[in-house]
Parts: sequence; C-alpha cells; structure tokens
Amino acid sequence: MNIDAIVFFDLDGTLCPDNDLQVPPEVVAAFSGFRERRILPIIASGRSLYEVRPLLKKLNVDSYILANGCYVVFQGTVIQDYRLPAAIIEEVVRTARRHNQDVGFFNQAGYAVTGINSLTKQHIGSMKLADTQINPDFYQTHGVNFLNIYLPAPQERIYQDAFNDRLAFVRYAPLAVDVLPFAVSKSQAIDKLLAAGKVLGIPTYAFGDQNNDLSMFANVDYGIAMNHATAELQGVASYVAATDSGVLEGLQHYQLC
Repeated sequence: MNIDAIVFFDLDGTLCPDNDLQVPPEVVAAFSGFRERRILPIIASGRSLYEVRPLLKKLNVDSYILANGCYVVFQGTVIQDYRLPAAIIEEVVRTARRHNQDVGFFNQAGYAVTGINSLTKQHIGSMKLADTQINPDFYQTHGVNFLNIYLPAPQERIYQDAFNDRLAFVRYAPLAVDVLPFAVSKSQAIDKLLAAGKVLGIPTYAFGDQNNDLSMFANVDYGIAMNHATAELQGVASYVAATDSGVLEGLQHYQLC
C-alpha cells in the first residue's frame, strides 16, 4: 500500500469519547475509507493489547503504539516491547505503600493492582475497568511494561522527586498517572515505528486530549486537540475542535475523510 498520510489516534477521550473503547459509527465509517485514500491509521494509546484487540479488528488497524510507547507494532510486526526492571518497580511499590497509595501493573496480556482503596475504586469506575485483579506480587511473575499510581495531582511530586532521573510520570486521568521508562514515550515510539516501517517523510497527524499526548503532538506535523483537551495540549495543537465530534471534525478539516 502506498501511503500519502499517517494518522495517530489516542483512544480514551478521543477516538472513544466515553472511555469505553466504543467508537462512534461515523468515525468507524471514516476508517473504512482510509485505505482507498492511502491513509495509514495508527492507534496510540496508554491502553494495552488485551483491552484493544477487538477494537483493532473492528477498525482493521494493524499498526499501533500501546502502553504509551512501551509496546509498538507496525503492520503486525512487534517493534518494541519494553519491560520495567523488577528492582525499580519494588522501589515504587514501597514508596506507594508508605503513602497509602495503590499501584497498578500492566502488560499486554493483563493487569493487577496492589489494592483497591476508595480513590483507586473511583478511577477504576471512571475508566470502566472490569475484573480488576488484586495481586501485589504480580510483577514478580509477570513482565510489566508500565505502572499506574492512583493519586491526585498534588501528590505526584513525591514520585517525581524520588525517581526524577529514572522514570517519567504522565497524568492521563484526574486520579491516575502512568509511570513509564524515562526514555519511552509516544514520541519515541513514533520515531521507532516510522523508521522500522520505512515511512519517513510522509505527512503525519495526531488526535488527542490529555497531557500524555503532548510528546506525540511534538513529533507530528499536525496535532488535533479535542474540544475538552487540557489547556497544555490545546496550546500546542495545530487545530482545536469546536464540537464534541472532534475526531470527525479534525479529519474533515484536513480533508482526511
């Protein structure tokens, strides 16, 4: 397939406005026309493969950046599958325990949490996560791509100070931050994917709504922010949607559908 444009789509709050991995029918229809228009769609999300596999099939997408860049696939071939070292996970868990906070462990097959306090329960409900497994020792027997810590924004400083040169902390929800390898991001994953796929020099677009999309916007030609996006993301966007149908509006604005 010859490619004239590459479009990266965040999921929660963007392609899936209700955080339920459901895409509006009109956007599904737009995806069905991408191949004819020689457009390569790529999912770029903090979600993991076990969550999004049915959606990828529905949208006929075989290139994706998951776990905020830890897991990267181009046309069915795995390009990157980064795992956090157990030693640093143990440090994060000890820090969280001292502050009565829960930690989530995520890989491409599933996830578990150290516990479910009231704040964690609230986050799980807002993200419509089901069958949450409590297993504080999950990381000892499973590879882990990234972590979550469930806490309000002011308490992030505890972890930023303790791990500032080893881990990156990116807030993706009001009550949760992603904890990522320092050198891994959606931007780094984009570089790796484009180079591996030998699709450099093609116009690139990205759709997003949260601060974990900032690095992605910095690495594409055109960033399209949803109308409810964070102020930081809107500030660096090429286009800010005026309606609640931000993905369709952005695609139409740039004549991608």
